[in-house]
Amino acid sequence: MKNAFKIYRMVISAFVLMGLVFFTISMDNAWSAEGNLKQVTLKVEGMTCAACPATVKAALKRLHGVVNADVSFREAKATVSYYEGKVTVEQMIKAIEDAGYHAYLITGEKQ
Repeated sequence: MKNAFKIYRMVISAFVLMGLVFFTISMDNAWSAEGNLKQVTLKVEGMTCAACPATVKAALKRLHGVVNADVSFREAKATVSYYEGKVTVEQMIKAIEDAGYHAYLITGEKQ
């Protein structure tokens, strides 16, 4: 009886593992289908302390399509990785401004 239970657990574990692999592969394909991964650098004005970048980063990360945001207090910049077609630079600027700062696209950057 113990051997049958062990075999049953192994079969169930194998099915769970196959399901997780399938899910991971399908999610990877879904992300790649969302659009091209782009990166943009925005000038952020009005940050007055070392805690301000966390506020800007949180505002950007709430936008659907933003993958990552690195915000530098010292350089007064936000470098944002995002999926084109899911979020626009204008939406990012608006999110930063809604958080209480001023932002604009750095000259020479492509959208």
